[in-house]
Amino acid sequence: MLSNFLDEFSKEINGIIHVGAHTGQEVNEYNKYKNKIILFEPQKDIFDKLIENVSKNPNVNCYNIGLGSKNEKKIIHRSEGNEGKSSSVLSPEIHLLVQPDINFVDTEEIQIKRFDSLDIDTLNFLTLDVQGFELEVLKGFGEKLKSVEFIYTEINTKFLYKENALVSDIDKYLKDYNFIRVFTNIDCFNYFGDAFYIKKTNKKYKGTLLKKIINLINISNFYLHIKKLLYPKRLIKSFLRKFYKD
Repeated sequence: MLSNFLDEFSKEINGIIHVGAHTGQEVNEYNKYKNKIILFEPQKDIFDKLIENVSKNPNVNCYNIGLGSKNEKKIIHRSEGNEGKSSSVLSPEIHLLVQPDINFVDTEEIQIKRFDSLDIDTLNFLTLDVQGFELEVLKGFGEKLKSVEFIYTEINTKFLYKENALVSDIDKYLKDYNFIRVFTNIDCFNYFGDAFYIKKTNKKYKGTLLKKIINLINISNFYLHIKKLLYPKRLIKSFLRKFYKD
């Protein structure tokens, strides 16, 4: 879905900031729009692969740090089984249950910076893939968040990580910056997904009561439980997993 939004708003996007860029899987997609690209990835070995993958791209700038609401050093819990994509500065909680094939095997000390403490241009398309740390990253933008027009972010409806931000927390925070969530896709078995936010002032946004209701329904526990019925095999597997754990 990220590519759909990049296409739809391509004429309005002046550049892309991706926090939690991993090895740069989305860079080829970003390159289609000839914009400046800024990538943040705090894990050293993953960052080295990122540099290798984008080294020939003059539009890309990479930073081996994480972003948050404070300038500090933190411990990241590194995941194994999906090339470190589930690594987080937050301790895993029900993530261990819903994705048992992913283990958290070691830790690494990383540097966290507030975005507004860095001498970096604020580009208007922001992508977040930070495993529950989304709200802290947004807070670290400070007043620079006013220059952002589009946000594509991972979201959680339950605590996959200890005290992770829930989608309702992100909705509430971004409302003060005039953002509205216009797209939501939740994996009803794993309790995470993606969301897209735009400014209410964007000419393509047409706010209606129906859209507001749909946004609320999409993240409701009732809707997610009903949605599970569409996938009986996964539902049985999920039940058996919980049964054997208990």
